[in-house]
Amino acid sequence: MSFGRIILGDNQFLGINHASPDKALSLDEKFAHPDAILEVINWAYQAGIRDFMFTTHARLKPVIHEIIRSRLFPGMQYIPCLPYAHKYANSLTDGGILAVVADHIGGCSKRELLKCVGRVAVGDFSAVMQLLVEIELLMTRGLNVRGVFLQNIIFDLITGLGAWSLLARFHRHVSERFQATPGYITMNHPMAQRVLCDEIGLHAPWICANFNIAGFRMNPSIEEVQASFGNRQSRNIAMSIFASGALGTGGAIEHARDHAGVDAILFGSSRRENIENNIALINAGT
Repeated sequence: MSFGRIILGDNQFLGINHASPDKALSLDEKFAHPDAILEVINWAYQAGIRDFMFTTHARLKPVIHEIIRSRLFPGMQYIPCLPYAHKYANSLTDGGILAVVADHIGGCSKRELLKCVGRVAVGDFSAVMQLLVEIELLMTRGLNVRGVFLQNIIFDLITGLGAWSLLARFHRHVSERFQATPGYITMNHPMAQRVLCDEIGLHAPWICANFNIAGFRMNPSIEEVQASFGNRQSRNIAMSIFASGALGTGGAIEHARDHAGVDAILFGSSRRENIENNIALINAGT
C-alpha cells in the first residue's frame, strides 16, 4: 500500500507553528470550531488531495465524526498519527492513572484487550504498544484508514532507549489487524532509518521527517538527512518543507519535490489559495 504524492496535514488546525507563537495562537482561535476545519479539508479535496494525515487530538474527533456521519470526501484516504500525548497527560493531571484507563480504554475490543492483558501478565510488555494502537484508533472507526504513523514523541524515545521490540510489535499489529501501512515520524531521519532497516529488518519502511532548504529541525544535519532520504532504503514523506512558515514558497516546494528520495510531501495550510498554489507547484514536477 502506498500514499499519494501530496498529503494534507493538520498542524494548522491544532494551532501549531514552530516558528511563530503569535501565528500559532491565531490558528488555534481560527480552527476552534469543526466547521472551519471541514472547510479547509474540503478545499484540499476539491483541489485533488486524497490523503489526510492527522493526530488523534480531541479537536479532530468531531471533525472525523462528521466525515463519517455525512459520508464526506469519498475516496479520501486517512492516516492517523498516534499517540497524541497531551490528552494522556491531561487525564493524569485530572484524575491519575485510573482516569487514563477510564477515559481511553472503554471502547476497545474486549477480545483484543484481554489478549493484551494476558501477554502483559506473562511479562510480554510489548503488548502495551498493541493496546496503545487499539485505544488511539477508536476515533477512526468508519474511516478508510490507509496508514497509521507513530508520532516522533514516542518513536524517537523508543529508538533512543533501544526498545526496538516495541516498534516491531507496532509494525506487525498495524499491518495484520488493521491492514494498514505502518509509518514513523521522527526528528532524526538517519537514526530512524538505521533502526528500522538495519536493527529491525524492515523493508523500505515509511518515514516522515523534516526536509527543507533551510535545514530547519533536520537532525543531525541537513547533509546527513539529505543523504538518508536519497539512499532509497526507506520511503519518505517530507514535512515542514516551509520551515513552519519561515520560508516562502519560492524554491521550498521545488527543493523537496525534485529530490529523488522524497516520495510524498506533507503540508498544512489554512488558506484556499495557498493549498491550490502548493498543489500546482508540486504537480508541476511530475
